[in-house]
Amino acid sequence: MMPRSLAMEAERHAQLAPLDTPAGEAPPSRARPGSAALFAAVLVLGVVAYANALGGAFVFDDVIHIRDNPLVRDLSRVASLDGLRAYPHRWLAYLTFALNYRTGGLAPAGYHAFNVAVHLANAALVYALVLLAFRTPRLVTSTLAPRARAVAFVAAALFVAHPLQTQAVTYVVQRMTSLAALFYLSSVLSFLRWRLAEPGGARARWYAATIALALLGMKTKEIAFTLPFAILLAELALFRTTRADLLRLVPVLATAVVVPATHLWTGAPLSGTLSALGALAPGQAPPGRLEYLATQLAVVVTYLFLILVPVGQNVDHDYPIHRSFLAPEVLSGAAVLLALAALGAWLAWRTRARATRPLDPAARLAAFGIGWWFLALAVESSIIPIVDVIVEHRVYLPSVGLFTAAALGIAALAAHRWEPAVAARRTIVVGAALAMGLAAAAFARNRAWASDVSIWTDSALKSPGKTRPWLNLGTALREAGRPEAAVAALRRALELDPASSYGRSQLGAVLASMGRRAEAEPELRAALTAAPEDVEALFNYAVILWETGRRDEARTLFARFAALAPDSLQQAKRIARARAAPPADSAGPRDPPAGLR
Repeated sequence: MMPRSLAMEAERHAQLAPLDTPAGEAPPSRARPGSAALFAAVLVLGVVAYANALGGAFVFDDVIHIRDNPLVRDLSRVASLDGLRAYPHRWLAYLTFALNYRTGGLAPAGYHAFNVAVHLANAALVYALVLLAFRTPRLVTSTLAPRARAVAFVAAALFVAHPLQTQAVTYVVQRMTSLAALFYLSSVLSFLRWRLAEPGGARARWYAATIALALLGMKTKEIAFTLPFAILLAELALFRTTRADLLRLVPVLATAVVVPATHLWTGAPLSGTLSALGALAPGQAPPGRLEYLATQLAVVVTYLFLILVPVGQNVDHDYPIHRSFLAPEVLSGAAVLLALAALGAWLAWRTRARATRPLDPAARLAAFGIGWWFLALAVESSIIPIVDVIVEHRVYLPSVGLFTAAALGIAALAAHRWEPAVAARRTIVVGAALAMGLAAAAFARNRAWASDVSIWTDSALKSPGKTRPWLNLGTALREAGRPEAAVAALRRALELDPASSYGRSQLGAVLASMGRRAEAEPELRAALTAAPEDVEALFNYAVILWETGRRDEARTLFARFAALAPDSLQQAKRIARARAAPPADSAGPRDPPAGLR
């Protein structure tokens, strides 16, 4: 696969063309850990962190977009123009879901294994990215260059083991994020190989690969829109750029039109596409652009905190929408982000050749990492309003920049404290210790992703005042065969939002399945008053009417149900036959089942 070959190529080149040792510094110790061992250690950390992920079930949006999605079951259709029309921005991600289905049906383990493999490949790409960065003209003379492998190990180890990545890895449908990151990183690496290669056919192939991988990323998820600008940032940060170099980047930068052009082609608003997964309760709209931007100033600082202190992870954070830029949380968030941006600018400025007492050139890579953080967040954390203002998987790609900067910080501190022969080993030890602790936290976090019940139990405990976790917990408990617990969760959701038609519908369905028709009927009636086309409430209410002798009313509702959901009608007939109660005609069964599941 491309990521693995890129990482291997970077390693091979590093071995064939060792980095220059700056004058006055002793050659690196022959006893330092080898690249193969460090690379293997990164992969082992990833395997350990996600060893318990393969047994997880489909949860949340996995159900709609994978398990119950008929298109995913037709590989030839997904691979055709029909599939591209259906998923114009995320076509490649859905193609991989269809491939998973072709090879293993709906067994979740195969889907999880694919996600973990993508995550390990991304860690390999982070490792290779750091190695290649130290071979660029700006960094090759750095005092940290001889210890590039140690820095690469720490960056990749932190990336692969951090528990904040679990939502992009263990949550199957968020393969869209990790797979887009794979193409994103691969394209940047191809660009570096092109810039470092000698003139010739191989160099042209790396350039073509840069563009091809960028296009693949943009057909996986919209976050790849910023990829051309990340390549421009790498050019300016790592190379001595001429006007001719910038002109050669024009075709790469031109790929930035793909995402907006696709939106113009489909006619869908960008915020609507980005909100397609994980939307809030029906009828709830995203905030306005300025409100969203104000909120994101606080949200991005929350992301930073979760990277530094990964506690309180939650699939559904109860986060306030900030209506004013003068709110204390917004002002403090803006101050933190401004300070981080200023640090990146200062690091870049102080590495200029004409700077007074210039910093080590490796500071340019740290500045690049900070710039990467802001750039990779730009699509989802700026002025494009999305219903869910904070979602942990959005940090997956941006975190590459911060983990690279953190690895450089650890290596710089080690270089300041110990002799060169010792500093690399100490860098590796510190990085490995941090990564092992993070891997243990990721392993623990993956337990929450084991099932819908476990992830929504976790979320309801952490967001007790938010409706959606309780609604989804009640639905999950109902499907798990725990009706009494489901009733309690759904009643709690309705206490928080009495107008929730979905909550009324679900509560009515659970009560009806328990034979508590007198309690179920008013809930279903209220659900239909608020949402007349709720087919589940319609069916279950019709069943209650039928079973309580009001068959004329029931027939009318069954007819509406059949018109609104013919596929569900066939499901209802199958349930009725399974219960030895064959339907009389399309208007409704003689003895319909007690609930539509």
